[in-house]
Amino acid sequence: MTDTDRTGTDRTLSDSLEGLNIAMVATADDTGTWRARPLSLAGHEGDVLSFLVSVDADWVAALEVTGSPTTVTFSDPSKNTYVAVQGSARTVEDRARTTELWNAGAGAYFEGPEDPQVRVLDVTVSYGEYWDGPHGRVGALVQLAARALGKETGTQGDVVV
Repeated sequence: MTDTDRTGTDRTLSDSLEGLNIAMVATADDTGTWRARPLSLAGHEGDVLSFLVSVDADWVAALEVTGSPTTVTFSDPSKNTYVAVQGSARTVEDRARTTELWNAGAGAYFEGPEDPQVRVLDVTVSYGEYWDGPHGRVGALVQLAARALGKETGTQGDVVV
Protein backbone atom coordinates (compact mmCIF):
# COMPACT_ATOMS: atom_id res chain seq x y z
CA MET A 1 0.00 0.00 0.00
CA THR A 2 1.32 3.42 -0.88
CA ASP A 3 0.67 6.72 0.85
CA THR A 4 -1.62 7.73 -2.02
CA ASP A 5 -3.95 4.86 -1.10
CA ARG A 6 -4.77 6.50 2.24
CA THR A 7 -7.48 9.02 2.94
CA GLY A 8 -5.41 10.59 5.70
CA THR A 9 -8.09 9.80 8.26
CA ASP A 10 -6.86 8.64 11.65
CA ARG A 11 -8.95 6.93 14.31
CA THR A 12 -8.32 6.01 17.91
CA LEU A 13 -7.93 2.36 18.79
CA SER A 14 -11.26 2.47 20.66
CA ASP A 15 -13.07 3.97 17.66
CA SER A 16 -11.49 1.43 15.31
CA LEU A 17 -12.58 -1.54 17.44
CA GLU A 18 -16.17 -0.42 18.03
CA GLY A 19 -18.44 -3.44 17.55
CA LEU A 20 -15.54 -5.83 16.82
CA ASN A 21 -15.08 -8.66 19.33
CA ILE A 22 -13.47 -11.66 17.64
CA ALA A 23 -9.83 -11.38 16.63
CA MET A 24 -7.24 -13.51 14.90
CA VAL A 25 -4.17 -13.24 17.13
CA ALA A 26 -0.88 -14.28 15.56
CA THR A 27 2.33 -14.76 17.54
CA ALA A 28 5.78 -16.02 16.60
CA ASP A 29 7.19 -19.04 18.39
CA ASP A 30 10.83 -19.49 19.36
CA THR A 31 11.64 -20.85 15.87
CA GLY A 32 10.18 -17.78 14.17
CA THR A 33 7.08 -19.62 12.92
CA TRP A 34 3.91 -17.52 13.04
CA ARG A 35 0.71 -19.14 14.24
CA ALA A 36 -2.74 -17.57 14.52
CA ARG A 37 -5.84 -18.45 16.48
CA PRO A 38 -9.25 -16.81 17.02
CA LEU A 39 -9.75 -15.15 20.40
CA SER A 40 -12.54 -13.09 21.92
CA LEU A 41 -11.52 -9.60 23.01
CA ALA A 42 -12.09 -9.40 26.78
CA GLY A 43 -11.31 -5.69 27.03
CA HIS A 44 -8.99 -2.89 26.07
CA GLU A 45 -7.64 0.16 27.77
CA GLY A 46 -5.44 2.72 26.08
CA ASP A 47 -3.10 0.88 23.73
CA VAL A 48 -3.52 -2.55 25.39
CA LEU A 49 -5.87 -5.26 24.11
CA SER A 50 -6.68 -8.01 26.63
CA PHE A 51 -7.79 -11.60 26.08
CA LEU A 52 -8.36 -14.52 28.46
CA VAL A 53 -6.34 -17.60 27.46
CA SER A 54 -5.34 -20.97 28.87
CA VAL A 55 -1.81 -21.57 30.10
CA ASP A 56 -2.18 -25.16 28.87
CA ALA A 57 -1.78 -24.01 25.27
CA ASP A 58 1.87 -24.30 24.26
CA TRP A 59 1.90 -20.87 22.60
CA VAL A 60 0.60 -19.26 25.82
CA ALA A 61 3.25 -20.87 28.02
CA ALA A 62 5.96 -19.47 25.73
CA LEU A 63 4.58 -15.92 26.14
CA GLU A 64 4.93 -16.09 29.92
CA VAL A 65 8.68 -16.33 29.53
CA THR A 66 9.64 -14.11 26.62
CA GLY A 67 6.67 -12.35 25.07
CA SER A 68 6.29 -12.12 21.30
CA PRO A 69 5.80 -9.76 18.41
CA THR A 70 2.10 -9.99 17.59
CA THR A 71 -0.41 -9.16 14.91
CA VAL A 72 -4.11 -8.91 15.74
CA THR A 73 -6.79 -8.61 13.07
CA PHE A 74 -10.50 -7.94 13.41
CA SER A 75 -13.14 -8.00 10.69
CA ASP A 76 -16.84 -7.59 10.19
CA PRO A 77 -17.53 -8.37 6.53
CA SER A 78 -21.23 -7.55 6.97
CA LYS A 79 -20.19 -3.96 7.74
CA ASN A 80 -17.17 -4.03 5.41
CA THR A 81 -14.91 -3.11 8.36
CA TYR A 82 -11.38 -4.43 8.92
CA VAL A 83 -8.70 -3.58 11.49
CA ALA A 84 -5.11 -4.85 11.76
CA VAL A 85 -2.77 -3.92 14.60
CA GLN A 86 0.78 -4.85 15.49
CA GLY A 87 2.50 -4.89 18.83
CA SER A 88 3.89 -7.21 21.46
CA ALA A 89 2.12 -9.83 23.56
CA ARG A 90 2.78 -11.09 27.03
CA THR A 91 0.71 -13.18 29.41
CA VAL A 92 0.24 -12.45 33.08
CA GLU A 93 -1.33 -14.32 35.95
CA ASP A 94 -3.42 -11.66 37.65
CA ARG A 95 -6.60 -12.82 39.40
CA ALA A 96 -7.93 -9.27 39.88
CA ARG A 97 -7.64 -8.53 36.15
CA THR A 98 -9.04 -11.95 35.26
CA THR A 99 -12.10 -11.19 37.40
CA GLU A 100 -12.40 -7.72 35.86
CA LEU A 101 -12.24 -9.13 32.30
CA TRP A 102 -14.41 -12.19 33.00
CA ASN A 103 -17.39 -12.69 30.69
CA ALA A 104 -19.95 -15.38 29.90
CA GLY A 105 -17.91 -16.62 26.94
CA ALA A 106 -14.91 -17.33 29.17
CA GLY A 107 -17.18 -19.55 31.28
CA ALA A 108 -17.37 -21.99 28.36
CA TYR A 109 -13.61 -22.60 28.61
CA PHE A 110 -12.75 -22.12 32.27
CA GLU A 111 -14.27 -23.06 35.62
CA GLY A 112 -14.35 -19.42 36.71
CA PRO A 113 -12.05 -16.42 37.16
CA GLU A 114 -10.15 -18.31 39.87
CA ASP A 115 -9.33 -21.22 37.54
CA PRO A 116 -5.53 -21.66 37.79
CA GLN A 117 -5.31 -22.21 34.00
CA VAL A 118 -6.55 -18.70 33.09
CA ARG A 119 -4.06 -16.08 32.02
CA VAL A 120 -4.53 -12.54 30.75
CA LEU A 121 -2.94 -12.05 27.35
CA ASP A 122 -2.05 -8.37 26.94
CA VAL A 123 -1.16 -7.07 23.51
CA THR A 124 0.45 -3.64 23.61
CA VAL A 125 -0.36 -2.07 20.26
CA SER A 126 2.33 -0.02 18.55
CA TYR A 127 0.75 0.47 15.11
CA GLY A 128 -2.51 -0.23 13.33
CA GLU A 129 -4.56 0.33 10.21
CA TYR A 130 -8.25 0.15 9.41
CA TRP A 131 -10.35 -0.15 6.28
CA ASP A 132 -14.07 0.37 5.96
CA GLY A 133 -16.62 1.07 3.29
CA PRO A 134 -20.31 0.99 2.51
CA HIS A 135 -22.13 -1.70 4.50
CA GLY A 136 -23.60 -4.92 3.14
CA ARG A 137 -23.29 -6.71 -0.18
CA VAL A 138 -24.85 -3.90 -2.19
CA GLY A 139 -22.54 -1.38 -0.55
CA ALA A 140 -19.52 -3.56 -1.31
CA LEU A 141 -20.59 -3.90 -4.95
CA VAL A 142 -21.06 -0.13 -5.20
CA GLN A 143 -17.60 0.35 -3.70
CA LEU A 144 -16.02 -2.09 -6.18
CA ALA A 145 -17.75 -0.41 -9.12
CA ALA A 146 -16.71 3.06 -7.94
CA ARG A 147 -13.11 1.97 -7.56
CA ALA A 148 -13.16 0.44 -11.04
CA LEU A 149 -14.24 3.86 -12.32
CA GLY A 150 -11.42 5.55 -10.39
CA LYS A 151 -13.60 7.02 -7.66
CA GLU A 152 -12.85 6.69 -3.95
CA THR A 153 -15.38 5.22 -1.55
CA GLY A 154 -14.90 4.07 2.00
CA THR A 155 -12.01 5.07 4.18
CA GLN A 156 -8.63 3.75 5.07
CA GLY A 157 -6.20 5.09 7.58
CA ASP A 158 -4.06 4.61 10.63
CA VAL A 159 -5.11 3.60 14.10
CA VAL A 160 -3.76 6.11 16.61
CA VAL A 161 -2.39 4.51 19.78
